[in-house]
Amino acid sequence: MKEEMPLLWDHLQELSRIGRNADGSITRFPFTEEDRQAEALLWRYMEEAGISVSRDAAGNLIGRWEPADGPESGQEYDARPLVAGSHYDTVLEGGAFDGCLGLLAAIESVRCLREEGFRPARPVWVVGFKDEEGNRFGYGMIGSRSMCGKAEPEGLSSRDESGITLGDAMRASGLDPGRLDTCRIEPAAMLELHIEQGSVLEESGCTVGAVEGIAGLERYTVRIEGCSAHAGATPMGARRDPVPAMSRWILKVTELARQRENCVATVGCVEVRPGACNIICQSAEFSLDIRSVRDADIREIMEEMAHFEAELEHTERVRITRTLEQALPAAPCDGRLREMAERICREQGLACRRLMSGAGHDSMNFSGLCPIGMIFVPSKDGLSHRREEYTSREDCQAGAIVLREMIRECAAGAPEERE
Repeated sequence: MKEEMPLLWDHLQELSRIGRNADGSITRFPFTEEDRQAEALLWRYMEEAGISVSRDAAGNLIGRWEPADGPESGQEYDARPLVAGSHYDTVLEGGAFDGCLGLLAAIESVRCLREEGFRPARPVWVVGFKDEEGNRFGYGMIGSRSMCGKAEPEGLSSRDESGITLGDAMRASGLDPGRLDTCRIEPAAMLELHIEQGSVLEESGCTVGAVEGIAGLERYTVRIEGCSAHAGATPMGARRDPVPAMSRWILKVTELARQRENCVATVGCVEVRPGACNIICQSAEFSLDIRSVRDADIREIMEEMAHFEAELEHTERVRITRTLEQALPAAPCDGRLREMAERICREQGLACRRLMSGAGHDSMNFSGLCPIGMIFVPSKDGLSHRREEYTSREDCQAGAIVLREMIRECAAGAPEERE
């Protein structure tokens, strides 16, 4: 395939140098010096693509393509913007392609369309969403939530490891978190190109994935209180040890998730106190991340876990509290946009298959507001959120071409009216 977007790979490499660690991984948290450097670079890329750039109250970077001479003669102008983009923050010690590919491909798509003389029938907005990952403050997607009117005020009170709140970090960056309501827009459609972050495409030999839907997720903090005591002097029957209770809890939720298709449960953080080898623990605290393409799966599992917690409290003589930290419903992708992606792949000679997204994405916040179209490209060995994250230059190019053609078609007419 001819490399129709030669700047894309170079821009990916240049952006990946911002926040790069000694081991080659990348850490680029929101409202940091690395974030500001990345924003300045992306601002330049957008201006070079010929689009006007601004920043909204949430810190989203917005490139607007709104031709001064309006739509083509005879077309009915639609003021609702077609949104295309992704995020540019990373997880701790992450990779170069997560989010950044989709944003840079959207910028390059608009540049190419402008250069060939294409004139849209509606505004096209390229958006670099702020803080999708949520790694710094624990409250992700502040940018896309705000743009969709879904940001919760309590999220601004989330703190990083230094005790800085999200709201304070925004203010230090010149933003006014009290004006997040001004970020909301009425979009015509949302398009996002992303790396798969799994191995389905690679294993099936497909270059592009047409996403059917994005899994919903719930995140919890679970705390189990027992009673610390001497490890040698306390008989097993006299113990109130939170660690065995935690182990049983984790095995139970894992078992329930395995019983359902397209459902996953992950315990990623565990802390026990006091944490000494000769002391029975006083408490155990851990996280749960549970996801499914069916919201009912999550609801049923957590209802069953509530009954199991009552059983554990009785048999293990502990006290269990569970706090919901985040909840995002599953987001179906638009069937017409999915079929559009599949047709474009056929026209371009690209192998394509349908699949679900187990990871959350900024696009899911647009669910209920407008049609969502999402496409994936392969992740080598299914790896992501680590320095080994990689998508080949050819696959990046292929995904960007499909995105460009989707932008062309959606910008030429109303997505909801297309057959």
